[in-house]
Amino acid sequence: MSRKIKPIPSAGPSISELEVRMVADAARTGWYESRNNYLEKFIKKSAQLTKRQYVLPTAHCTDAIHLALLSLGIGKGDEVIVPDVSWIASASPITYVGATPVFADIEESTWCLSPKSLEKNITKRTKAVIVVDLYGGMPRMKEILSIARKHRIAVIEDAAEALGSSYGGKPAGSFGDISVMSFNATKLAVAGQGGAFATDDRKLYEKASRLIRHGMIPYTPNRTFWSETVGYNYEWSNIQAALALAQLMRLPELLRIKKKIFDAYAKLIEKIPGVTMNPAPRGSRQNYWLPTILLDRAYKIRKETLLKEFEMRGIAARPFFYPMSMMPAFKHYVRGNERKRNPVSYSVSSRGVSLPSAYSLTEKDIRRTVAAFKEILSSKHG
Repeated sequence: MSRKIKPIPSAGPSISELEVRMVADAARTGWYESRNNYLEKFIKKSAQLTKRQYVLPTAHCTDAIHLALLSLGIGKGDEVIVPDVSWIASASPITYVGATPVFADIEESTWCLSPKSLEKNITKRTKAVIVVDLYGGMPRMKEILSIARKHRIAVIEDAAEALGSSYGGKPAGSFGDISVMSFNATKLAVAGQGGAFATDDRKLYEKASRLIRHGMIPYTPNRTFWSETVGYNYEWSNIQAALALAQLMRLPELLRIKKKIFDAYAKLIEKIPGVTMNPAPRGSRQNYWLPTILLDRAYKIRKETLLKEFEMRGIAARPFFYPMSMMPAFKHYVRGNERKRNPVSYSVSSRGVSLPSAYSLTEKDIRRTVAAFKEILSSKHG
């Protein structure tokens, strides 16, 4: 009887006694007059990390993007530019408000939004751009912000994957009119689910604060449970905030672990010709959240083939995000041949695979993953 192979998970958190203790305390004492105690501490810590004046915790990062668009007054007839390659939630909220997502190309040197493609896609209907810090990497923010100012369009930074990253000495989450963060179960810092809306603009913050809780105004003796507009149920819980706060308190440690995992992969993969990992442009610093490999075009091996082979070996890799313009969900918004309009997005996506990156990953797991990768390349490429 053959021995069962131990699976290597694609992702997983680092939970210490600090998280357990703080969550238990929130469950035990976080009620009545203390019902927001961890939420308030989370807001303070997040503002400190992002250098933002205002932070509003949300149930999901998707909710934060939705609130950002609503706060900016974006709606039917407007266009919002978004990089073609990202998690679908970067674009879905654009459709929630009745606006049109416009898919721009990425750069191979950053895997993030191309400033040239951004400017090319701006029209009289463009009201905003959502700039994604893909896989913890940073886009060329200086050029993007300059283009946005020139054309007077708002900037939303989607920093969901970039906690701990920086550009030009400024932290991810500090750029644009509004930035958003995620604490999903697969992210660098987790809370099971959750997100945050951050800004330096008081009016935008106040509008989002009203919409997050059914459009209700603050309680008064004469106006309790009084809604002035139809809003949403996007508030976060104090218990989740306790878990996220503990993770933020451990952020330097979490970043060190992620870098150690990345460096271990890089040391082995740099010896494989025609294979590169996450780009690190000058002037930016990534958080090493998700080690990702990119095969040279000469290999002619599709990512789906790699994923299937990894799965057969008990290794849970993830595909580089697909271009959203090729998905049925967005076919209504596609403008002609997106493969020609966004060639880098389609090329990079087809050749990329994200390697296992759980905090529980061992050096043995990393060596096994790279050995499997080399074996797959040898069998498929010759």
